[in-house]
Amino acid sequence: MSAIDGVAKFLVVDDSRAIQSIIKRVIESCNYPKLEIRSASDAEVAMDILEKYKPDLIITDWHMPKISGLEFCQHVCQTYGNRIPIGFVTTEASMEKIESAYKSGAKFVINKPFQDVDLKTYLTRFVPLPSNEPTTSQVNDDLASVMTTLAAMFKGQAFTLEPCPELKLADYSENNLIGLFGENGKTPPVNALAIMEMGAVGILWALNNDQPAMAPSFLKNGNASNDQLDEARKFMDEFGAGMSIGNKNGPFKLARSSIVTRQFPRLEMSLKTNVGRADYKLSVPGVGVGYITYLKLI
Repeated sequence: MSAIDGVAKFLVVDDSRAIQSIIKRVIESCNYPKLEIRSASDAEVAMDILEKYKPDLIITDWHMPKISGLEFCQHVCQTYGNRIPIGFVTTEASMEKIESAYKSGAKFVINKPFQDVDLKTYLTRFVPLPSNEPTTSQVNDDLASVMTTLAAMFKGQAFTLEPCPELKLADYSENNLIGLFGENGKTPPVNALAIMEMGAVGILWALNNDQPAMAPSFLKNGNASNDQLDEARKFMDEFGAGMSIGNKNGPFKLARSSIVTRQFPRLEMSLKTNVGRADYKLSVPGVGVGYITYLKLI
């Protein structure tokens, strides 16, 4: 939201006027005190608009005439960097292409047809309502805390932690570490939960204990002892706090955690019925890849 005039500014890029109208309706339903929405029927027109108009968020289609949504995304990210976030609302469902969108700088990809709540989650995340808007320093402090925790665990080993496409139930390992979060670390109610699949658990334990070659065995064996879960729980607590900094009563804290199977009913239900989520990929060259998901429940 513009710090100068307090106006939430959006640019909707889609060659379908019907989709433009649907997205505008969802944006309006967020009840921003001041709102400005501009639209473009193709990426070429959108590029011209961006010469004079700087939105807080761009929502674009993928398949459009003249210039594709992916090419437009690449242009926006190369030209404006993180100053103008961009996300997709598209029929494109190829995981390979969706991966390319994230690699090109997209902040989210939502498939058509979509539920209003799915889009609203991203709208208010990237353009927060005034009452929920964290300061830049708060965001940076919490992100720095998470990365500092990882750097200490990994003892100089290079790593990346980056957003990835939403994981499906089948994408998780057979057993997963589930953390329940509440205000001041108390539940009920459970305000949020984090899911760390066994690849991420293995990476955290193996590097913290100077045994990188052991990381693959966690996925192979599908389990971990309580002592081996300590590193994962420490990171999960930091991660959950960082993801919930907009909560009016302060960041959520880890209340309890346990290993559950992929068939655990609560896990499947939470993946389908939540009010917001973020999926991250943890990569360590030469060691492995793991995933962690954060779900806001209430």
